Amino acid sequence: MERKYLPEHQKLEKRISYTFTDKEFLLLALTHSTYAYEHRQTGVVSNQRLEFLGDAILDFIVGEEMYKRRSDWNEGKLSKTRALVVCEKTLAKEAEKLGVGALLFLGKGEEGTGGRDKISTLADTMESLFAAIYLDGGFDSAKKVVLSCLEPYIDQALKGELIFDYKSRLLEKAQTKHETHQVLFDVVNEDGPVHDRTFEVAVLIDGREIVRAKGRSKKQAEQEASRLALDLWKT
Repeated sequence: MERKYLPEHQKLEKRISYTFTDKEFLLLALTHSTYAYEHRQTGVVSNQRLEFLGDAILDFIVGEEMYKRRSDWNEGKLSKTRALVVCEKTLAKEAEKLGVGALLFLGKGEEGTGGRDKISTLADTMESLFAAIYLDGGFDSAKKVVLSCLEPYIDQALKGELIFDYKSRLLEKAQTKHETHQVLFDVVNEDGPVHDRTFEVAVLIDGREIVRAKGRSKKQAEQEASRLALDLWKT
């Protein structure tokens, strides 16, 4: 992908409800170290310094939010709960929802080994994106985007309900020592261009469709459909 601001980047800005004044900050946040290395002669740098800053910004914003919302929790419990929200899996999951992977500037080798889907890369990019917003628009702008993206995870974490693998949890629930249910996942629809594709997945339990959900990857759609199926199973 050519390193310049494209309509796809504008779509990302709409998804996070933030428009960069200096588009270079956005491009920098999406620039992987492998791409920077391959283009070092042209002065391109990677998002690694942004990642460092974004990690600190993320810790503070999420920590402050939890501090205000749970005055009855001690430091240890707050730290452990915050760690669930700012961990790689959570950030990567949000990156998948936003379609960040498709917009990364990667080196040829990293591209060939599935770099756009790597959890660590997606998580690092989210940290870089938060830092880029901070540098471009200030702390309040960064805080607004961080909380907008992570509020659902914060809510779940504070309730003790933050689960990373809903699909595995659903399959476990379907197979107990008392009864066994057959769970199948069916991709019922694919829509959109290759760089901005949407998948719709149905969950079938014992041959009966229970729920459907959409996602920017089959994995994301399966996870969301599994989450909905688990919610229904509770009732």
